Amino acid sequence: MRPAVVFSFVLVMMLLVVAPVSAGPPVVVTTEYDIDYAAYDNTLCPGISIHNHEVYTERLTLYYNNKGNLKRIQGHVDGIDNLYNFDNPGVVLSGHFAGNFELDPQTWELLSVTGVLYHITAPGYGTVLVRAGRWEVTYPDGHVAGKDSYVDPKDVEQFCSIMAGD
Repeated sequence: MRPAVVFSFVLVMMLLVVAPVSAGPPVVVTTEYDIDYAAYDNTLCPGISIHNHEVYTERLTLYYNNKGNLKRIQGHVDGIDNLYNFDNPGVVLSGHFAGNFELDPQTWELLSVTGVLYHITAPGYGTVLVRAGRWEVTYPDGHVAGKDSYVDPKDVEQFCSIMAGD
């Protein structure tokens, strides 16, 4: 056989093997949120009910196989936290957050979270609350790397003192 015919035959065979694994393009869903909720109802700072007015965008990317079955879900969030205490209305601590996450395609439960999920600053203090890094399987309990103010007594004391107005 001539080399050109062999090369053409090999090329056609490679394309036939690769073709069945292709899938359609991912589906992207973007949602804007503006929510207000009790973020730390006496849990982080005993005796202080801290609320959060969050404004953020969530983008989900849904990946399907060639049979139309959902195989992977990745997400991204980007927004602003505004933490406040009804008993101390003059103090609102704000900060930008951004993170990526992956969901289980069957249950839609979190598998992992990566990013800066809280970065709260206070005038005259600088950064007073940070949750940054990577979490596996369960957020917030599965923290594996990064900075987590929730487990730092000094950070929690400073944050709670500011929220109380001390």
